[in-house]
Amino acid sequence: MLFGVTLLERRRTYWAVFLVSAFMLALVAAASVFVLIRKDVPVFLIEHGAYKVHQFLGIRIPSHILSMFDVAASVLFSFSISIFILKVFRKTVSAEIFFFCLWVGTVAFEALRLVGLASAILDTSYIFISFLAKLYMGAKFLGLVMIFISGLYAAGMRSEKHFALVAGGLGVSVLFASILPVNTGIFGMNLLYRIGYSRMFEGFSFAVILITVMNYLIAAKLRSDRAYFMIALGIAGITISYFLLSLDMAPAVSLLSILTMASGSLLYVIRLHSFYLWQ
Repeated sequence: MLFGVTLLERRRTYWAVFLVSAFMLALVAAASVFVLIRKDVPVFLIEHGAYKVHQFLGIRIPSHILSMFDVAASVLFSFSISIFILKVFRKTVSAEIFFFCLWVGTVAFEALRLVGLASAILDTSYIFISFLAKLYMGAKFLGLVMIFISGLYAAGMRSEKHFALVAGGLGVSVLFASILPVNTGIFGMNLLYRIGYSRMFEGFSFAVILITVMNYLIAAKLRSDRAYFMIALGIAGITISYFLLSLDMAPAVSLLSILTMASGSLLYVIRLHSFYLWQ
């Protein structure tokens, strides 16, 4: 089959996600060290209207430090979960986990936020920084497509043409990123150039997440299986928490989101593996 997926191809996909997340983790480490040793970062962000201070337990936390923490947590999540999937899903086949793993890979592109800030501090060409902003949004859109498809498979879709769906999602994501307007020179709180229709995209993202969670809940009801309800609970915790984490709302929200993502991932991956192991 041209677009069918063998077990070997699934494993190679999981390895590819792991390698991407490992590379992005290295980028985060390098960019974080650079940002931390540069004393002009707060001044730069203040001048561009992308700086504020959060209060947490009596500690003043600059917004770019919170963003750095959120980015590092997101990429570390991607790296850790890709390893976990490689370890758990050795011979067990699941379309849901295949597309979930691809979504996990797109989470690693949060690293581009720190790369964008470091590039701006170094006075890199606005064309390159605009490209990073578009690449970041394209990855987020692709992630939404992948997690949405995962929900469709949970609800009963049976197509074996996984790579055809991935190729279609990738094509739509490239098109989406290419037409997005970028406000060059104007930074958002996410440390990248401001993107047009960002609020609309946030609403769209949350809607896709809710639909995905509903698909998993429908699957749990159709199967009349409590285990699948726990799987639905896990995917809800992961996706909603990541959505909140990427907004850099507040330190308390970030900590709660990270804990929920970690526990939700363990619940989702382990329960889904057990479910398909006995099918």
